[in-house]
Amino acid sequence: MRTRRADGTFEAIHGKRHTQLYSVWCAMKERCNNPHNKSYLRYGNRGIKVCQEWEDSFSSFYEWSKISGYQIGLTIDRIDNEKGYSPDNCRWVTTAQQNRNYSRNHYLTYQGKTLCIADWEAETGIGRATILYRIKAGKTIEQIFDKRDGRSLRYGKQLFLQAE
Repeated sequence: MRTRRADGTFEAIHGKRHTQLYSVWCAMKERCNNPHNKSYLRYGNRGIKVCQEWEDSFSSFYEWSKISGYQIGLTIDRIDNEKGYSPDNCRWVTTAQQNRNYSRNHYLTYQGKTLCIADWEAETGIGRATILYRIKAGKTIEQIFDKRDGRSLRYGKQLFLQAE
């Protein structure tokens, strides 16, 4: 971004146009404001906006980012997905943390804990694909988290054993 001086020459306002943070700022505004952007339906069309302070000033967004823990490789995350981008609703997180914030995530409650499927995979060692398969097959919550091999679930509680 630049501004024109009285003598007709241009002066850079912040000098950060070619940084990753500037790209994040531009992408955030695009998905909220541009109906031709591929992500507009999930953002701008749903009423997700960029606060006026950030909309008008990259420098303001940059300053917030510095004091909020921005590092290269982190992504901007809205804490409440129903609210827009603003200093009180945003944070910097890893891609793994961001992926757990999708509205299409499945959350399951088992033994008093509610986690998304990726977290249940890490917690139980049961593969995500297995958990999803068991959900789609109509298994009970206990069957979904049963650690025995799949055959014991398909054929009831006991495996068929061949006579010796």
